[in-house]
Amino acid sequence: MKLPDKNALEDSMKLAWLAALFLAGVSYCPAQQGVPLAAPQEMPPDWNARIMAGAQAQAGDGAQTRGDYRIGPEDLVEISVFEVPELSRTVRVSASGDISLPLIGTMKAAGFSPLQLEQAITASLRQSYVKDPQVSVFLKEYRSDPVSVVGAVKAPGLFQIQTQKTLIELLAMAQGLSESPRMLPGRTIVVTHKSGRSEEAAKVSGTADNKTDGQPQWTAVEEIPLKELLESGDSKWNVAIYPGDVIKVVPAGTFYVAGDVHQPGGFPLTDFDFVSAIQALAMAGGTKNTAKLRDAVIIRRDAEGNRVEEPIDLKKLYEGKVADVRLGSNDILFVPGSVSKAAGLRALEASIQVATGLLIWGL
Repeated sequence: MKLPDKNALEDSMKLAWLAALFLAGVSYCPAQQGVPLAAPQEMPPDWNARIMAGAQAQAGDGAQTRGDYRIGPEDLVEISVFEVPELSRTVRVSASGDISLPLIGTMKAAGFSPLQLEQAITASLRQSYVKDPQVSVFLKEYRSDPVSVVGAVKAPGLFQIQTQKTLIELLAMAQGLSESPRMLPGRTIVVTHKSGRSEEAAKVSGTADNKTDGQPQWTAVEEIPLKELLESGDSKWNVAIYPGDVIKVVPAGTFYVAGDVHQPGGFPLTDFDFVSAIQALAMAGGTKNTAKLRDAVIIRRDAEGNRVEEPIDLKKLYEGKVADVRLGSNDILFVPGSVSKAAGLRALEASIQVATGLLIWGL
């Protein structure tokens, strides 16, 4: 087999590498020149373990008294009068919060604790000529005012509680925080208290929104920082939860990177309310060689909900010639691709293959 001329081979290789260098320059990609790649954000792995351990520890912290629970509509109440069986019965609390009893008639039950209802029935029976009545009240079913747990938890739903619980205990009842990449928890838990207990329930940031029998129904909202709740060890964040409260684990916002990047998709804002454009590109694996860095655009909605497109020159951004830009929840960073660059890369690959063939086969 005739060997190719050495000088011809060297010339072919030089031409191939010159073409490679030229095209590499055209397809400049700063994302591959010192911009770190980052994995998608994840929830700290031990948070759910802390929730379950905390709930288990609190379950043994002393017994709750039956005076903690407030009777509500649809509860089933068993009332017994010692040695007066004809006055003993099991009754369902009406939607208006009332019960009906012999010798007493209709009386309010909602809002009372079992102990308070015993005292109210005892006082009413004394007025009905029952001597020294001994009354006991037992709640057989708890159907009123369940606690709602919604948002970024594994098992959102309604949970019946008989007494005051803590936020950690309710998160455990919902099987902990969601670990789904599509529904990671954000930075905040919002607890909405609604009760007729007293103004104490509204001290955080609430107002009286309606009245029942002249008593205001207070609504209070507490915002609990999730990280402090689970990592600080400060019990002030583990707030009391009562029947009728609503717990919302606010999901992390999501921003999107699309177009000519290595890993396009949505990424959660678990730690911050925004990321920079450089951070967003790093999380998307960087731009491809065929990306048109000067023609990138950020797509977002303004305060009126209108679509707004903000041009961004990524080449100047990487070179430090312009300030970085923030991306918030639902913002989209789009990096277009270049058809000419893609064609050039294919020509480069063909040139290298030809040069390699010359070396190997002596063509």
